[in-house]
Amino acid sequence: MIRFILVFSIFISSVLAIDVYDVKNWNDIGQYNRICQDSVRDLFISKQDESIANIYANACLKMDKISELIIPMVMLYKTKDQRENAALYSTILFQKKMLYLALADKVDISYIRTPKINYVLSMVFDKFVQGEYTLKNNIYSMVLDDSQHCDLLMKEENGIKQMVVLLYKNGKINSVKKYW
Repeated sequence: MIRFILVFSIFISSVLAIDVYDVKNWNDIGQYNRICQDSVRDLFISKQDESIANIYANACLKMDKISELIIPMVMLYKTKDQRENAALYSTILFQKKMLYLALADKVDISYIRTPKINYVLSMVFDKFVQGEYTLKNNIYSMVLDDSQHCDLLMKEENGIKQMVVLLYKNGKINSVKKYW
């Protein structure tokens, strides 16, 4: 009986195992939530596959799971494109950490300049350090473009301070992003 259970569990795990083709297919159809998972991270670490590490990092970025960028960042160093992607990911992670530090601990970050990145948190960071906001009741309001603006604030939930970005499009809340 134990032998049967062992063979059956190995069979099930091999059937459910993901491979590189699964990840690339999910990426092609935009299933980023399936990519930004422990199983894919384990796959690119075990295979040392930089292309999967990059797909994973991009998917996690689209899911606003910025802390997940750390491991792929370290792996992407062999080619110019990989180093550029790693620098982009580290910049976004740095911006998140510095913005959180400024809001949670009132640290002045107005002197910091980083590369321009087309990512919401990066745009918020740029507006914040340049002082392009209005402050009312500890809420930083910023205009991002002609049809989009945001509110940036700190909120405590279950004893954890969270940085919250409320995105508005045409005057209505379009998205809520939380970081810590």
